[in-house]
Amino acid sequence: MKYDVLVNGYVSLDRIIRTSAPLRYGYTSLIENSDNARIQYGGCSTNIAYVMAKLNMKVLPLIRVGGDDYIETGFYDHLRNAGVCMDAVEIVPDETTSNCYLIADSENNHVTIFYPGAMDKKYAKEMDPGFFKEARIGIMTVGSYEDNSEFYRQCRAQNVPLVFGMKCDYDAFPENFFKEVLLYSKIIFCNECERGEIQRIFGLKDITELFEKGNAEIIVTTLGKKGSIYYHKTEDCIISGHITAAEFGRVVDTIGSGDAFMSGFLYGYLKGRGVRDCCSLGSVLSSFIIEKVGCTTNAPDEETFLKRFNEFIKGEE
Repeated sequence: MKYDVLVNGYVSLDRIIRTSAPLRYGYTSLIENSDNARIQYGGCSTNIAYVMAKLNMKVLPLIRVGGDDYIETGFYDHLRNAGVCMDAVEIVPDETTSNCYLIADSENNHVTIFYPGAMDKKYAKEMDPGFFKEARIGIMTVGSYEDNSEFYRQCRAQNVPLVFGMKCDYDAFPENFFKEVLLYSKIIFCNECERGEIQRIFGLKDITELFEKGNAEIIVTTLGKKGSIYYHKTEDCIISGHITAAEFGRVVDTIGSGDAFMSGFLYGYLKGRGVRDCCSLGSVLSSFIIEKVGCTTNAPDEETFLKRFNEFIKGEE
């Protein structure tokens, strides 16, 4: 196969703003971080593409970017230098790349303002089936409904196993489509809140009942600093286990840690590792990301990553 992974979903040029006082309507809040205008490269699809490419995986993001800022902001070099496959990057003339302002105040309240730009649904169109014929897995993250449904349609048409990085965004995933994706997906990642939403929608008492309804073989629930839980459907039974969070350095910024977990897990999965090891790989890759500001700033190369993984496993014995 030409590509290990196809991934869809929004890209984003992020600006992170922290205020020294609580945000209040009608009041001015002072910004305390001097790097507030600095662009951080983000978006689930490119976060995953970037960190997996650093691990020598062949990752193809199916994304659209603006005509000028793609180069001017350094986004192009950011992806290219990591080794991301660029064959499916579409440039939309006279439009900007998606951008986002992430605001956090002194009481840890968060406000997010997002401009979809080139990833707006009005630019969505049929994706090239040739990309899907050459892929081992497809990862669906959050994008416009039009892009998500086309990515889903192509994965089904070309029999590409689907991995769903769940998001409770009902504009991107109207309920009927959401159910369809969950039932077709081979691997599902969710947090505790999202797991509850899956159970509510399908009327399940336990998340493992989803195995009886669809194609899922693996469901992973991330628990933040409490680690993760996996459920693996085998021919004979359902195997589950808990993995502790990998803790190495000081936690500076947790944005992007979920994407890193998925990336580390899927790195192991595509290398033929067992599910427990895959969860540990996800946890270890996340531990790098949370040590620096930015979704991919501290993404390791493969050798550094596996060295820390081996340390983590030895500590667990």
